[in-house]
Order: sequence, then C-alpha cells, then structure tokens
Amino acid sequence: MMTETHVIEISRPFDISSEVSTVGNVYSSPEKDSIITVKADDGNSYEVVAWGEDNQLPYNLKEAVEKNSVLSQDKLFNVLTCYGRGLEYMDVATREDKNPKPTADLDIRRFLMRNNMKRFFAEQVTDLKYYFFCVCVVVLTRDRQKIVRVVHKDACHVRFQKADDMGRVKNIFFADWKDNDAPEDVEVIPLLDEYDPLGDLMARTDKERDPLGMFKVTSARYTKFAIVCRMPTVGSHYYPIPYWSATLRDGWADIYAYLTAAKRAKIKNGQNIRYHVEINTRFWEERAHARGISLGSAEFVDMKSEFMRELRDYLGGSSNSDKLFWSEFESMLDGKEQHYIKINVVDTSKAGNEYNDDVAEVSNVLAYSDNVHPNLAGATPGKSQMNNSGSDKRELFTMKQALETMPHDMMMTVHNTIIYYNDWEDKVYPDIPMILLTTLDKNTDAIEVTNNNGQADGNNPE
Repeated sequence: MMTETHVIEISRPFDISSEVSTVGNVYSSPEKDSIITVKADDGNSYEVVAWGEDNQLPYNLKEAVEKNSVLSQDKLFNVLTCYGRGLEYMDVATREDKNPKPTADLDIRRFLMRNNMKRFFAEQVTDLKYYFFCVCVVVLTRDRQKIVRVVHKDACHVRFQKADDMGRVKNIFFADWKDNDAPEDVEVIPLLDEYDPLGDLMARTDKERDPLGMFKVTSARYTKFAIVCRMPTVGSHYYPIPYWSATLRDGWADIYAYLTAAKRAKIKNGQNIRYHVEINTRFWEERAHARGISLGSAEFVDMKSEFMRELRDYLGGSSNSDKLFWSEFESMLDGKEQHYIKINVVDTSKAGNEYNDDVAEVSNVLAYSDNVHPNLAGATPGKSQMNNSGSDKRELFTMKQALETMPHDMMMTVHNTIIYYNDWEDKVYPDIPMILLTTLDKNTDAIEVTNNNGQADGNNPE
C-alpha cells in the first residue's frame, strides 16, 4: 500500500511576531542638551534644545501609544477622570455655600465662551497626561491692561530655548518639527517665569514693580506670552520624563506587541485546516473499477481530483451547514472498523488561547504603569479575572479622582494668572468639580463635589 505525504509550510506565530514593529528605546536618552539653531519668525536665530537626540521624541511617543490599545485606552481614561466635570469659574460669593455656583458675571462668562474654555481645558489635560506638561499663550489687549485671549499650544510642537547663564528659559518655539529640524514657519513666544508667571507678566507690562528686580518691563509691542504648566519630575530641566514611560523602556510594551502578533497569527493559521478527511485506498480502487478506469492512468487522477473537489465544495462554505454525509465501512475479523471515508473535524476553538494569561499579565502591567486600575479600564476581561464588586469599583474610582488633585493644581496656574491679572479675584475663583459615585440609598447615581469651596470638611458627603 502506497502512502502519499503532503507537507505544507505554515508560518509559526513567533516567526511573524518577530517582524512586528516594537517600541524599542523610544524614550531612552530623552534629554542630552542636543542644540539646534533655528531661525524664527522675528528674523533672529536662536539656540533651541532638541526634544530627544533626534528631536522626534514626542512624535515617536505618540505613535507608540497609538499602536497599543491598552496604553491608548489608559490615556483616554486618565484624560476623562482628570477632566471631571470640566473647568468652572465659580462665584466667590457662593464659595462657602453647600452648593457653590458658577459666576453669572456677563463679562467673565463672555470671556469663557469666546475662549471655548471647556475645550481649552480638555486640550491642556490631554497634553499633561501624555507629556507631563502643557503650554498655553495669553494674549493681551493693545494697552496690555487685560488678558482677552488664551490659546492652547500642542506640547509636541513646542521646543524650549537654551537657558541663559542664570538658568532662565526666555522663549518657546512653536512649529511642526515632524521629521524637520529646520521648519520654515517657527513662532517665537516669550516665556513667563514658570514659578511666578503672574509677577513676571505684571512687571513686563509695568502694572506692578518686581520688588526683587528679577522681572523687567518689556516693549509695548509684546502682547502675547507663553505659560508652561508641568508635573514635577526628577532631573528634567527642559522636557519632563513621564513616569508611565518606563513601560516603553523596560520591554513590556514590546512584549504586548509580540503577544498580539503571535495570537493573531496562531488564530489565522489554526483556521486554515477545518476538516481532516481520511480516504481508504480501496475506495479509489473500487471506484475506478466500477467506472472502468485503469489505476494510475490520467483518467484515474482526474477521477480523484473531481471527487475531492466535490467533497470540498460540499463541506466548505456557510451555505453548506447542517448537511448529511454518509459512507460505508466494514468490520475486520479482529473487530476493527475499516472505513472507506472518514471526516474528522479539526478543533480550532482554542487556537491562540495559550497566550491569554500572558496577554492579561502584560495588560495589567501596562495599566499599572499609567496609574489605572485594570478593572476600571477593562484591561482584564473575563468573568473570573479579578472582577470587583460595585462597592470596590466605586472606591477605586473615588481614589482615582483623588489622585488628580496635583494635576489640577498645576493647571490652575494659568487661570489664577488670568483672574488676578484681570482684577477678577473678588468675583471668581477657578474650580474643577468632580463626579462622586454614590450608593443606591442616595437615590442618585452620582453627585458633584469640590474640594475648593473653602469649607473645612471639603463639602464631601460621608
């Protein structure tokens, strides 16, 4: 009896995953004071500090997040929780009330609407969660007595001027630096002191003298200034190194890329073979004999090909589901069954499942690196994957929002500067109300709370 063996080469999962694009050292050596010379829109040339060795670090970071579904969702979750109910300018007269109210001052409300302050705040939060700093520009009236405009500047397009001998960074530069160290349109914007932007601005516009003499009056032609709000990080003078970026250096982001590619390849290759058909050689002999075909002839080969084609068409395709197929078999003297045709269904239901535990592990690590509990962002799917009770999740959400206090305080620098420069401090104060999930006995799903109303207990319900 002759046996035919057919070998088909199928790419293994890790052969495919080895070709996947990984993060690598996207965040290695983020700041080595690599200096580039840039000509700005005022006609002057400046020494600018590159962001990363090739000045492409923020763009590489953005692309690394976009390629990772866990990191992308974590970023969105962090932005949404930090945003809370959005920025409000609250009425000072109601600050100590149980429910403080937004300002009703027409001029201030018009200022908020004209500057689309809700969107402005969302843009600032997004950059802070990605890069740990955000940038805006305040625009003054011609007489420089009021701030009338506040504009968000995408942090990935911002570069800092090299600090002077006193360690002060005087300007920022806004341009599209993507794959280009010498863009044609580079906007230079004076940068206010990061620790005291209000005092710097008051001195520059001659509204108030600086008692220490650090801040000086500038020419009246300067009517727009940049303010930088950043999260403190260790040892970074120009561009912060986000704590969550460690996952891009320690290999976990690469492991995620390998696992997803391997799982996809495993599922794809496992589904290539749906049925295993065993055909006894006697079946072909008897079929040929019944048709008067000689064994090994061209007609014999055509007969086999035609039968296999009909069988494939019968088994394959969704339109051929729930069909009946029968074949004859005989029992040998030893009791064993001798089948003419036997169709075995190949089980592909578990193809790729061997990676599930590894995928869950790496998803947990990625979520942890971005300070997101996996149960809140859905990084651990499945009925038995550490699903907490409703009370536990409510507490986790409350803790998560409590951790947004420092980012909120950093971003309030801009709004306090606006309020005090425009002499609104007796009218409004900035606040970011948060959403507090409640229990069923409160007769509501959620309530709005604030820690910025001047009351000793924070006005938070027990």
